[in-house]
Amino acid sequence: MSRAMAPVEIPANYYLNYFNQMIDLVLARYQDILPQQDLHFISQFKGLSEPAQRLLIRFYIRKGPLFLTDTLAYKEVPDIGQACAELCSSGLSEENPEVYCWQLVELLPVAESRSLLRADKKIRKSELLDQTYLDEEIKSCTDWGIKRPIIQPTGYETYRRLQLLYFGNEQQTLTEFILEDIGLFKYEPYPIDRDNRLFNKAKEVETTLLINDLAIEFAEMSLAKDWQQIEVLAEQVLKIQPGRLLLNRWSRLANRIAYRLEQLGELELAYRIFSTNHQPPSRERRTRILFKQQAYQAAKKLLEEIHQQPISEDETTFYRRFINKVHKPLGLATVKFAKPHISETHLQLARTDQRVEELACDQFPGAVWLENSLPLAVFGLVFWQVIFADKPGVWHHPFQSGPSDLYRSEFSEARSEEIASLFNRQAQWLEIIQTHWAAKHGIRNAFVHWSVLTADTIIHCYTAFHPDQWAELFRHLLLDIRNHRSGFPDLFQRQEQGGRFIEVKGPGDKLQDNQKQWLAVFERIGIPAEVCYIQYL
Repeated sequence: MSRAMAPVEIPANYYLNYFNQMIDLVLARYQDILPQQDLHFISQFKGLSEPAQRLLIRFYIRKGPLFLTDTLAYKEVPDIGQACAELCSSGLSEENPEVYCWQLVELLPVAESRSLLRADKKIRKSELLDQTYLDEEIKSCTDWGIKRPIIQPTGYETYRRLQLLYFGNEQQTLTEFILEDIGLFKYEPYPIDRDNRLFNKAKEVETTLLINDLAIEFAEMSLAKDWQQIEVLAEQVLKIQPGRLLLNRWSRLANRIAYRLEQLGELELAYRIFSTNHQPPSRERRTRILFKQQAYQAAKKLLEEIHQQPISEDETTFYRRFINKVHKPLGLATVKFAKPHISETHLQLARTDQRVEELACDQFPGAVWLENSLPLAVFGLVFWQVIFADKPGVWHHPFQSGPSDLYRSEFSEARSEEIASLFNRQAQWLEIIQTHWAAKHGIRNAFVHWSVLTADTIIHCYTAFHPDQWAELFRHLLLDIRNHRSGFPDLFQRQEQGGRFIEVKGPGDKLQDNQKQWLAVFERIGIPAEVCYIQYL
């Protein structure tokens, strides 16, 4: 019988401790570019009593920004009233703030909202929000007729900036500290110092926040399917000068907006935005727009540029798919391409509740269904020291499963010497895999999913092929890690002599481009692979 994991005790002050750690690291790395309002906030925060500090952080990590004081209850804040008064006197919170009516509807119980608006007793909260959302009047809570005490913390902009400077992104939060404290996640140690910081100018921080805000705005438009303001949004994005640090992030947002404009028929503006960058699929979309506009010669010229210098495998695939479409109206000869040889197996099986991958796995002795997890884990273990190499500007906080440039072309460029050295040690790769499996087990790595793997499965997979074949597989992955890390076949089958990969397709399912690309790579380097098509009896 397995023993239950002993509960981990989290200190009562845990979230305050985490926040102080975050502040201390941000000050150590970024004090020279912090705006005065952030430095003032930190000074004010450090001067609070611990109960007031705890309450303020509680506000920040809860849904706000308004809170009913008489509903607050925290064991670590024995006197809520006194803590609230201290926050207000310091300027870090505001009592009886000025608000919109819809904010009160969102905060109050529905019965109180109905009473406030003298609404029907059966009306739903969502309907009340709809009724008040467009009301532009703003006044204090008491002027709205609210008698209960309401408090609103200030400093949200500073709190947001501190988290961005600490994590380097806005997706991670103080929760990361908790996950590590309870032992759920472990991380590789790497240097975090001032020389290794991400941002070097205050302008870069503000531009990052602006790009993130515009991305949220675009996501809300997409969710509502309301495109009335998309051209305004597009012009706002075009005004940004992202610089090298933020170019990839800005380009992804610009291309998403441009693609939506293309779908809406705004071809001129879409083309203009796609022309601001070369990040795929910008050149593909420009070619398609030119074709729609019957500018066939211009489309052909751009296609030839893609053919001569493809940025990604997807661009090469697009060229082959589209060149004859452009040649036809120009009266040019059809370009023929050799079709890759793809081995196929066809099975007829009884339908069950199992997924087609599970059904197929049962038909191939020694097969495991791990998709991308297995070959990526081999890569992650072999390249562990390369992934976690000490490089400036890529380690921002203690909770990273890989460097921040992992999915950019700079990753391989910045580690060319380490990568070359590793390729010269192919004879030691099996030993490296075994060593890292034992020494690093459980430590987060963007390529290794410990919970679904065993050492035997990884070693069986690795030893099924020659190190030269793995070297070619790794080289292809390194060309474009973001896109090439997906598309591996579903199954790996260990055989008496080596092994093979098997992609499983159910009725009506077709190979995706990235799957075709990996099958072509396997054919080129001599790794057996096939597609298994399943039909139900």
